[in-house]
Amino acid sequence: MENENGVQTQQPVQEQDAQPTQNEGQDEKPKVEFTPEQQEAINSLIAEKVAKVKAKSDAKMQANIQKAEQEKQDAIQKAIARTKMSAEERTKAEQKDREDAVKQKEQELDRQLRKVQTQSMLVNKGIDLNMLPLLMGADDEETSQRLDLLDQYVNKKVQDATEKLMQGKQNPTGGNGSNTVSVNDNPWSAQGWNLTKQNEIFNQNPEKARQMIAQAQPKQGFYVGKMN
Repeated sequence: MENENGVQTQQPVQEQDAQPTQNEGQDEKPKVEFTPEQQEAINSLIAEKVAKVKAKSDAKMQANIQKAEQEKQDAIQKAIARTKMSAEERTKAEQKDREDAVKQKEQELDRQLRKVQTQSMLVNKGIDLNMLPLLMGADDEETSQRLDLLDQYVNKKVQDATEKLMQGKQNPTGGNGSNTVSVNDNPWSAQGWNLTKQNEIFNQNPEKARQMIAQAQPKQGFYVGKMN
C-alpha cells in the first residue's frame, strides 16, 4: 500500500490463533522405575540369559571349526596319498569318490523323505512332532514298528488308568473310611454270603449295595439287588 509520498508500506501481519501441538493435552505415560535392587536383579537375569545364548553359539561355532579343520586335514592326507598312486589307481580312487558323493546325496534325500513321511504319520496319529527324532527309524518299516510300540505303550497306560478309575468307583467305602471292603464283610461274596445282610444294605444304601455287588461279582443265581 502506498502512502502520500508514494512509498509502499507493509500491511501488518494478522496474528494467527495459536494452534495446539499434536501432543498437547495428552497425558504422558507414567515412567516405570525400579529400585536399585530390582534393577540389579533384572540386569543379572539378562546377563545370565545372554551368557547362555553366547555359550551355546560359541560351542556350535567351535564344533563347526573343528569339523572344517578335520575335513581340511582329511583332504590334505587324501591328496598326498593320491600323489603316490599310479594313474590307474588314481582314476579308480576318483571314481570311488564320485560314487561315494552320489551315494551320500541319495542317503540325505532318503532321510529327508523319511522325515516328511514320519511327520505326516505323526500328524495323522495326533502325536507331537517333537517326538520325531525318537520315532523316525532307518526305514519305513522301522518307523512303523516304533509307532506301533508307542501305540501299545499308550494304550496300556490308558487301559491301566481306566481300570484303576473303574475300580475306585466300584470299591465301596468301608466303615473305617477306606475304599475297599474285605470279601468276608461283603454279603454278596462267596465267603461272606448273607441274604439278610444284602437286603439290609440294599434298603439303607442302594448305591453302596451296587458297588459291593460289582466288587464281589456274585456267582449265585439269586441275590438282593440283581433285579434292580
